[in-house]
Amino acid sequence: MRFVLISGISAVAVWLVTLLPLGVEVEGGDGGTWARIGVFLLVGAVMAAANMLIKPLVDILSLPIKILTLGLFALVTAWFMLWLTAWLTTLVPWAELTIGDFWETLLAALIISLITAILTAVIPGAAKR
Repeated sequence: MRFVLISGISAVAVWLVTLLPLGVEVEGGDGGTWARIGVFLLVGAVMAAANMLIKPLVDILSLPIKILTLGLFALVTAWFMLWLTAWLTTLVPWAELTIGDFWETLLAALIISLITAILTAVIPGAAKR
């Protein structure tokens, strides 16, 4: 149940970032409003799965660099997870997350992280126990 909540939270965060001029766009879901919501939920589910499965390994491997940069390298790992989500959605024929250049996407990843953290703290049952 927590995965569904995190997927929805990630979908809302991605939707809010696509409203900003940061070069992040979600393509697909041309059938109507519910199809578009389904595309955002798919992107959110891919992002949540990548963050749950791959991000812990990336965090462990990048720990020395994070220590040297006093934690600023966490922004780069957030960018990498967004890039990985965009790459994984290219494998789905009816939904795709496209990202812009590095700096715009880095800012987008920061905003997605902040929105996800706020919504996870506010929504009951979404936080880790």
